[in-house]
This record gives sequence, C-alpha cells and structure tokens, in this order.
Amino acid sequence: MENYDLVILGAGSAGFAAAIKSSELGKKTAIIERGTIGGTCVNVGCVPSKRLLHVGDEYYYSRSSRFKGIETKEISLNFAEVIQDTDDLVKKMRQTKYVDVLNSLSNTVFLRGTGVFVSKNEAKVGSQVLKAEKFLIATGSSPNILKFDGADKVDFLTSVEALSLKKLPESMIIIGGRALALEFAQMYAHFGSKVTVLQRSSRILPEDEPEVSDELTKCMRAEGIEIHTGVQIREVAERNGLKVVKGTVDGNDKEFEAEQILMAAGRNPNTAGIGLDAAGVGMEKGFVKISGYLQTTNPNVYAAGDCATPVMLETLAAKMGNIAVRNAFENANLTINYEEVPSVVFTNPQVGKVGYTEEEYSAKTHACACRTIPMSLVAKAQVINDIRGVIKMVIDPKTLKIVGVHVVSPLAAEIIHEATVAVQFGLTIDDIIDTVHVFPTISEAIKLVAQSFRKDVSKLSCCVE
Repeated sequence: MENYDLVILGAGSAGFAAAIKSSELGKKTAIIERGTIGGTCVNVGCVPSKRLLHVGDEYYYSRSSRFKGIETKEISLNFAEVIQDTDDLVKKMRQTKYVDVLNSLSNTVFLRGTGVFVSKNEAKVGSQVLKAEKFLIATGSSPNILKFDGADKVDFLTSVEALSLKKLPESMIIIGGRALALEFAQMYAHFGSKVTVLQRSSRILPEDEPEVSDELTKCMRAEGIEIHTGVQIREVAERNGLKVVKGTVDGNDKEFEAEQILMAAGRNPNTAGIGLDAAGVGMEKGFVKISGYLQTTNPNVYAAGDCATPVMLETLAAKMGNIAVRNAFENANLTINYEEVPSVVFTNPQVGKVGYTEEEYSAKTHACACRTIPMSLVAKAQVINDIRGVIKMVIDPKTLKIVGVHVVSPLAAEIIHEATVAVQFGLTIDDIIDTVHVFPTISEAIKLVAQSFRKDVSKLSCCVE
C-alpha cells in the first residue's frame, strides 16, 4: 500500500488544476486515469471542435465576401486532411498542456487504470491500493445516449465520432438543440453537409433568453440549416442505405432521412463503477453530491468538474479543481458563484452569456429591468458589414447593478468577459457608461446596451457619451 496526501481520480481539466495546486503546496499526489490524459476538452471537446468550427468558417465565408469589389475564386475542401490536421493539433496540445505539465510537477505520479474506492480513505488501481488523506473525484462526463426504438440497430454518431470522420457525409440529422448540437450543425453545414436539427423543446437553446434563441435560429436557417422544434422522436431505423428518424413535429407525423445521425443531447457524469458507496459518497441526480465547498458526503473526499455539476465547462472544472485543493489543505473555505461563470456557444454568430436571464431574476426578486438592442446599432458591426446579433442586459431596477448579459455576435466569446467582470463585481449601468471604450469595436455593444436604459441609442452619433 502506498500513502499519499491527495489521490485524484481523473486527468482532465479539474484533475490537472488540482494536481498543479497540490504540487505547489508540496503535497504527495497521485493522478489516476483510465482514458486518454487530458480528458474531454483537449481530446474530444473544445480543442478539436473549435478548430473544426473555425476551419468551417474559413471555408464557408470565404466563398462569398460580404464586401462589394471582392470576387472570390473557387475554393476546394480536402475534408480528410482537415481532420488529420486537427488530430495533429490535439496530439501537440495533449503533449504540451498535459504530458509535459505532468512531468514538471514535483511529488506527483500518474497511474494508468480505473480508480475505484475500496473504503473511505483507500482506492485501488488494478492490484495497487492507495491510501490518502484527501481524495478528489474528477472523472468527467460522457455523451448522453437517448433511448429510442431501433437505436440499438442503427449506427449513430456521438460527439466523439463526429470529430474524427474521414469522409464528409452528404447529409446529417442532429438530435438536440443546445450548444453541442448547434456547434456540430453549423460545423458540418459549413463543410457542405445538408444538416437537419431536431429539438424536443419549442426552441433551440431553451434555457437562454428568447431573443437569443430567435436570433440564432434566424441566422442558422439563413445558412440553409433546417431547424425543427417541438419534435418527439419515436424510432430510428435504416432504409435504402440511409438512416431514418420517425416522430412527430408539433403533433404531426414526420420522417427525416440522412446519411448520418449525430446524437448530441448533452453529456452524463462519469460516476458509475468507481466505488462511491464504499467511500461514503452520496449522489444527486446522477452527479456526485457536493457542498458549496466542493466536499462530498465524505468530508475527506472532494469532487470537481463535469461529474459534480451540470454546468459542464472546462474553465469551471479547472477552477473547481483548484478550489477543492485549497479548501482541503488550506482551509480556504472558498465557494463558486455559478452566476459569475460565463459560457459561450461557438456557432457563428456566437452566443455568450453570464448571470441571470430576465425570467430567472424576476422569479428571484420579483423586480427586473432589461434592454435589448440589435447589433446593427454598433458602429463596428456596420463597418465590417456583419450586423447579425443582439445584446440583452438584465439589471436590478433598484440598485442599477448589472446581473446578466446575453450576446449574439460573431465576437460574443471575446466581449462577454467585460460583462463577466461587471456581474462579478456588481458594477452598475453607470459604471459601464462612464468607462471610455475604444471606437470602433464590437465590445462597444456592452456600453450601448447600458446607455439604452438612459436614452434612445438609435439617435446617438458614433461616440456620444
């Protein structure tokens, strides 16, 4: 038996952030991983998907310039080469961001295999037993597979396989209508596949602001992507070499056919088969149950990342991993305010959000004020001839503090950070209005929507304070 200060189950974002912090504190640490080092993000998540989205944008938008006076020449696509180039990037980043980092950590060992708790303070990897003062569960998540009649007889894709296809499908049905589904929908549509999105809810991004959902729906349909909402799927099958989805759309029978079906209905936490009962660790709706300080029902076991929260974001997982170690060994008593955590859907235009929606804040306080303006009012959007998008700001009407911002824009991922700082530090609309912004920039949208609480911004000149 080997004794450690900390044993980490999982070598993804949460596990590595925890290991880095543990190493800084001089703790003897073991990381256990049964899959590929680096977890979802670098291997089958953020890195390859955002690379392919960007390549798809380059290919799609370069064939039709937004500006007069530019004629584009014929552009060709070698899809297999694009995938190979992406695979090479993943290998490079896995090496530099994980393997090399692991090798630099003092007092840290990496163990290959499945970590399973055998008691409240012991875990086993194969025949090796590890005893530790503290444990961190950071086992991540896996694609959610919906159960439909015939699904066991039809080969379908998950987000993992969809990142490594060697041949571009002529057509694809995507089941789901949230971030994962929409990113893959636009990715493959930009490469040239005929894409159909089937969403059970009455709109895509059902947890987002209606204005956001409506704007992104309009933008994606304008690019030829079929979006069907209110879909109840009954059965999947194969017919004449094509895959078929049978169901109802708003109560009417409907069939859809495509070369491929992609199941993109979110992800499930990896919590099965790791001996949580033996560790005295409780569960809640499939996730590891944690306190505000990231402790499980066993006070010496912490959990972080996708296995512990439905807010599945790489940066949040890393933050949780860091905080778990600080709470475990420094008694830091740190917590996370999930309303201060930004997120982005990397379609084009992108969707960025932080804080409360209008509905959420109204339900919480029974008082809310909001403004929504189109991106066409932002001078830089006119300059670059891309006025797609909207921005909505949610404030407390008594304090004028900004409690939520929701953006649809090609650069939403870049400008959401100013909004995040505003929400985190309780800035008011006047704090934003009084801050000088660079002209012309898309980020001026934050200031304009703040100004819209005070005046009609459609009647302002370019740089009126």
